[in-house]
Amino acid sequence: MHVQDDSEAACPAELDKAEGEACCGSFRTLARMPRSVFFISGNEFCERFSYYGFRAILVVYFSRWLSWSDDRATQMYNVFNMLYYAMAALGGALADSPLGKYRIIMAFSVVYAIGNLVMAVTAIPGATGTPPSGWGCILGLLLVAIGTGGIKPCVNAFGADQLDQRDPALMETYFALYYFIVNLGSISMFITPLVRANFSCFGVSECYPLAFGLPTILMIMAVVLFYMGRGLYQHHIPKRNIILDTVKAIYTGARCHVKDHWIEGNGGARRWLDYAEPTFGKDFIKQIRSLATVLLIFLPMPLYWTVYDQLGSRWTLQAEKMQLFSLGALGEFQPDMMQSANTVLLLLLIPVFQKAVYPFFARIGLAATPLRRMRVGMLLSALAFAVSGGVQIAVDRGTAVPMAPTGTSLLRCVNTLFVPATLPALNLTVAPDTIGTYMTVPNGMLTAQALIGEQALLVNTTLVGAAYTLYLVNNVTTPAVVIVQDQFTAFAQSSDSGYFQLFNALSYPVAVTGSGEDDSFAIRAGANSAVGFDGNSLLSGSHQLSVKVSPGVPNAAGQYPSAIDVDVIAGALYTVILFPDKAVVVQESDGNAVSILWQVPQYIIATCGEILFSITGFEFAYTEAPENMKAVLQAFWLMTTAFGSGIIIVILLIVNFSSDSAMLFAFAVAIFAVFVLFTALTWNYRYRKLREEDAAGPTTTSETAALLGPAESN
Repeated sequence: MHVQDDSEAACPAELDKAEGEACCGSFRTLARMPRSVFFISGNEFCERFSYYGFRAILVVYFSRWLSWSDDRATQMYNVFNMLYYAMAALGGALADSPLGKYRIIMAFSVVYAIGNLVMAVTAIPGATGTPPSGWGCILGLLLVAIGTGGIKPCVNAFGADQLDQRDPALMETYFALYYFIVNLGSISMFITPLVRANFSCFGVSECYPLAFGLPTILMIMAVVLFYMGRGLYQHHIPKRNIILDTVKAIYTGARCHVKDHWIEGNGGARRWLDYAEPTFGKDFIKQIRSLATVLLIFLPMPLYWTVYDQLGSRWTLQAEKMQLFSLGALGEFQPDMMQSANTVLLLLLIPVFQKAVYPFFARIGLAATPLRRMRVGMLLSALAFAVSGGVQIAVDRGTAVPMAPTGTSLLRCVNTLFVPATLPALNLTVAPDTIGTYMTVPNGMLTAQALIGEQALLVNTTLVGAAYTLYLVNNVTTPAVVIVQDQFTAFAQSSDSGYFQLFNALSYPVAVTGSGEDDSFAIRAGANSAVGFDGNSLLSGSHQLSVKVSPGVPNAAGQYPSAIDVDVIAGALYTVILFPDKAVVVQESDGNAVSILWQVPQYIIATCGEILFSITGFEFAYTEAPENMKAVLQAFWLMTTAFGSGIIIVILLIVNFSSDSAMLFAFAVAIFAVFVLFTALTWNYRYRKLREEDAAGPTTTSETAALLGPAESN
């Protein structure tokens, strides 16, 4: 079996941030680095700080500030990703045009900074209306996606253009510096969530204008730094735009083939790309055919990215429902910080794979060829989503609220009177001063009598598949019935707070206030009335609820408590019921009982999968492309991610998953299906080096099959 040497596959000029570790150089040569490189590196640090800090808080901003549903937040996050990667392909094409990399980077950077500014300004309360509208967010996301996508494929290559290509030590040092700068910028994934959570502004406890404003400032600095080095840059303007010429050649061949064979009816065995040879040359067309061999393998890639990109959306939404932990003086660890685990693990695990994992398998006779790595990476990614599905089941148990089966409603009776009550139609008897449990009743009109001593009270209401509480109260001098629909899900929730609703069973108005070190709420309720959850929250921890009545209002029992101690659990829902002689706090859900640290295993597995699949995929796309087709293949690789983001948008629009855990398990199955298809497509694949060494292989009428050659173990 002949395999490609991994050392031959490395090409630093096309590496993404995580690949730099494999070709790190010595920083001793920094003194010989052109000054222009430091302006470019400074620009890259500021831009990456802006990008990662911006993206880290997006999903939380969607769900908390704009009150979008989880599905809509996920869709918008993926729309942003799709535009970002699509623009990256466009940026690469434009950078190889006569415009040159400098003009492209400068123009797209300005658009990028404007987009960040729009996000920061429209996050100010009232800037887009009350409640906030999403138009400002959508405009900002569009500009940022265009800007960051446009410069993504250009900055690294432009920095390499400043160096002497004949000095490998200098090149290695540059890419080590580039890799360090990129990952240094990613610390913003930890910083912006802290800024969002720990600063209040414009009367709001979470300061999104400042959290988006910090990336804006860094992006403006990136533009200024890049502009300051304009007199030092070396410019390499290509004579030919390979990406555009490839598209033109494919279009020309297809158009002429259709015209010749289908319109004019000419037969013959002439292949469709042959029609483009007179215009673009035989060698160029041969390289396009070689490109098709690799593109065939790319076919299942979009579905893989469809699932994998959920790390930044669905996993963040999962983290919002989990138990946080303290960072001491920095406050609590925030749900959107968990994304930084991926970056930290990449830094830690890439050297482990390069220095230990790959050599170990080589020693035992299982060479870690690129295709083998990618297959194992897919399996690990599927396992990561299966693990996340298991975690989601545990999370759902803690955050579950009373829910009625289809076609039914839930009903419970709270008797605040000092005498028992009976509801014969429901076969229910409630002792005095008692809170009953929920029972299932059919939807529709409920007509019953509540027998209280010698009195019969009419119960008449329509049940519509929700949870209801029937309160028996004393309306000044006579008993009365009050039915309240419990709004357990009809309000926006934060992962670090518990929420309170109130029912005042007293015959006079009251005010209930909850206070802690950093937050408070105040509820005013009239006699025998209810107030819902929305806005009535306290951060997790020990708190005190104070009950006050208006001066001069007599206390019927004469012993009403003025304060209630309560230990608030983040994510939990509470109902405060004011009986005539006591206050009772009912915990309706367990809250965020699962620690966010239980996400660490799925992040470790997913990061290992990313190292094996994504990083190796960039390497494979580069080394298998013809020499002057590398930019084209990199553009196609980026486009697979863009298509993947588009697929998840469609899936969420047409598929109604029964639960979040079902969705995550479905994602795991989808990646496994991609693994099966990818394995089938690559099982007989022959690496480019082998094809070049064995040019006399068998031929066939199929262009792609002719390029694959005889079977080779992969």
